[in-house]
Amino acid sequence: MLRLWPVSVTKRQVQQRLTWRAARVGVPVAIVLSLAVADPALGAVSVSVASVNGSNLRLEGTATASRDITVDGVVRGRSDTGGKFKIAVASYTPPADCTVDVNDGSATARVATLSGCTVRTTPPPPSGPAAPAPSGPANGASVTSPVTLSWSQVLDPSSLNGGYNWEISASSTFSPLVTRSSTAPSVTQQQVGGLAPGTYFWRVQAVNAAMEISAWSPVRSFVVTGAGAGAIGAPVLDVLPFGTAYHPWESFPFTWSAVPGAASYVVEADKDARFPAPVAIRFDNIRDTRYGLTLHQDLIGSWNLRVYAVDANGVAGPVSNVRPFTISYTAPVGPAPTLVSPANGASQALPIMLDWNDVANPQPSGYDAQVSSDPSFTNIETQITGQTGSQYELLSLPPGTHYWRVLHNQGLASATTNATTAWSEVRSFTIPSTPAAMSSLWLGGPPCSNPCPGTESLFSGQEIVVSVQLTAPAPAGGAEVIITTSDKAASGTHPASVTVPAGVAFAQFRLIAGQVSERTPVTLTGTLGSSSASAVFAVDPPSLKSLSLPSKTVTGGSPADALLSLNGLAPPAGATVTMSSSSPLAVVPATATVPAGLPTHFVTIDTSPVDAPTPVTITATWKGVTFSAQLTLTPGVPPETFTLDPVTVTGGQSSSGRVSIAALQDVDTRFNLTSSNPAVARVPATVTIPAGSPHAAILVQTGFPSTATTVTLTVSGGGVTKTTTLTVQPFPTAPLPAPTLLTPANGTRFTPTQSVAFDWNDVGSAATYTLQVSSSSTFSSLVLERTVSASQVAATFPATGDRFWRVRANDAGANPGAWSAVRSFRVK
Repeated sequence: MLRLWPVSVTKRQVQQRLTWRAARVGVPVAIVLSLAVADPALGAVSVSVASVNGSNLRLEGTATASRDITVDGVVRGRSDTGGKFKIAVASYTPPADCTVDVNDGSATARVATLSGCTVRTTPPPPSGPAAPAPSGPANGASVTSPVTLSWSQVLDPSSLNGGYNWEISASSTFSPLVTRSSTAPSVTQQQVGGLAPGTYFWRVQAVNAAMEISAWSPVRSFVVTGAGAGAIGAPVLDVLPFGTAYHPWESFPFTWSAVPGAASYVVEADKDARFPAPVAIRFDNIRDTRYGLTLHQDLIGSWNLRVYAVDANGVAGPVSNVRPFTISYTAPVGPAPTLVSPANGASQALPIMLDWNDVANPQPSGYDAQVSSDPSFTNIETQITGQTGSQYELLSLPPGTHYWRVLHNQGLASATTNATTAWSEVRSFTIPSTPAAMSSLWLGGPPCSNPCPGTESLFSGQEIVVSVQLTAPAPAGGAEVIITTSDKAASGTHPASVTVPAGVAFAQFRLIAGQVSERTPVTLTGTLGSSSASAVFAVDPPSLKSLSLPSKTVTGGSPADALLSLNGLAPPAGATVTMSSSSPLAVVPATATVPAGLPTHFVTIDTSPVDAPTPVTITATWKGVTFSAQLTLTPGVPPETFTLDPVTVTGGQSSSGRVSIAALQDVDTRFNLTSSNPAVARVPATVTIPAGSPHAAILVQTGFPSTATTVTLTVSGGGVTKTTTLTVQPFPTAPLPAPTLLTPANGTRFTPTQSVAFDWNDVGSAATYTLQVSSSSTFSSLVLERTVSASQVAATFPATGDRFWRVRANDAGANPGAWSAVRSFRVK
């Protein structure tokens, strides 16, 4: 339920909380993190300056050192280390009575009157919606629980945002609240259950789509005389297990009695035994009659726990009895774990399973275990932390005597240290100094041992790890274990041997099951010297595993995808799957082949436009196994806009497109995309606007045209087509090289009537050449500029004086190359 309550509704600090949930074996666990607010110490705020100048607020005074200073419940500044504060707020609207409450959180607020402020006898009109009017129950009416609250409609019932806030209290001052909640804009009544006999007061307010909040409605009262017909009862909260004192981060489960007619349960915890709304900790939609809590160290203190049932209509029943509990660093710690096996002093070959009894309340933080070569544990050989189970298998240790012990982690004993049990008793075991031999060979590996669940059969092409365990560490040079099989074709790909490294008693290798046409039993054997161990399993031929639709809803007329998945890998000839559709509106190929050696294959479904949501069943069959999936075709929605940014790019660059719709849809909406020139501008075949979104983005990728090219991009849906264009410029190439000047030679003299023949060498890829003649060597002013296609030109210069000339080549896109060297000549 979306809560619409404003951030600050009273002049008091509000403690913020953040909650999350975590799972625990056998017991659902809720973890709660909170930012705690320390209990205030006594103090006083003194205000020496309080004024308003126009819309500027100014406050000065003293308070407790280094505290946030609130003005009417809003933090506006902070006192310094000497306790002084200065507050300046622009764009401030003073209250109608020209008084403010100033507080540092350590005492009753100091009321200050603002100079420069004029008291308003009539408050400004509210900008939000009108306050709802209560309509039921009648004021002062006697009712039974559950009671139905109702009020007038003042909001647009079709709005997706906003709604109504309501609250109930046993006091006309609404402090504390018994309960509160919210409804959607279209809902103007709420059935409230679980109210004990007594007198109650209630009110309601509206929040419009712009999140503007109305005033509270007039207050009404009602008297609950008891439970009405059909009301569900209260559960009984059982005695809390393992005492009532727990550490931070220590999980504790609890249970309660089942309530007839209950659809779910709500668990609440609060430091206040009255459970004023909103409660500090609340978890709902609990289907079982057990739950668990794990509280963060910021929630240290004394707590109260209760639970109540909720019926199928969402109406709460009365609350259970209350169970108190505490969270502290000094909570009792349970006894140490007791060891089970191996027995003290036992002599045993590898592997060795360390086993101990669970403590009374095992924690997700688990057990720590140590294995040492000495009883004082100065030389730790194996350190195990956070072990959630009460067993641990040692796969490799050197021969000799070893010592082991276990403790349990039980939350926090301080902000930085764990609360742990004492260490268990210390036991020893001995690994004999005997030659290494085969102990076991099994499919799978740690943390599971022989046999690993689910490894009794494999599918053709399935890959799995195989574990090899010796009775003692391998000698220097390692131990080569020979791997043999009863059926090479079925056991597939695996090494003929595996070497266990020196000083280690465990190794692994990988096996890929071979292709078979029928179930084939396999015995895989590892041999070391005269010892051997085997794993027995079966290999099954690949089979159809599933037919799934990545998108179960698609706009009619757009393609959809179906995914075929196999158990194992397709055989060498592929897996030819027969497919069908229940409607010609969604067409699939008659067969689809999963390629050899692959586990999956996508199939395209061609769909047709529809006028209403239309379900279609897609079916796939292979080797007698059939799977079906339902695809829903939805009517097309016309695109509202189709835009690009930018609309001009250089080849190789991309542009971002956006398709929008006029109204939000509650299902995904797919559009078809096309390009008039995919070689120059590529778009995906479709674009999907997700449900609840007004638009979707499109990535337009470009090629490398030789000339500027304009491409038309099209989006279509719902019988409407929108187009836009993208211009793709050729990718700029390196500038053409500078021509080499031939004639006239540098310093040549000409008469005013004499023709000057300019000549230079040809430049590859040049389309034209540009000749410049200037009276300045810097070419700041030109006497002549001419663009020609040939590499020579003639001209006369009637005016006398020194002249300078240069040439450059231009490519087909009119991109200029580098200038040549500069030469001079004289006209005299």
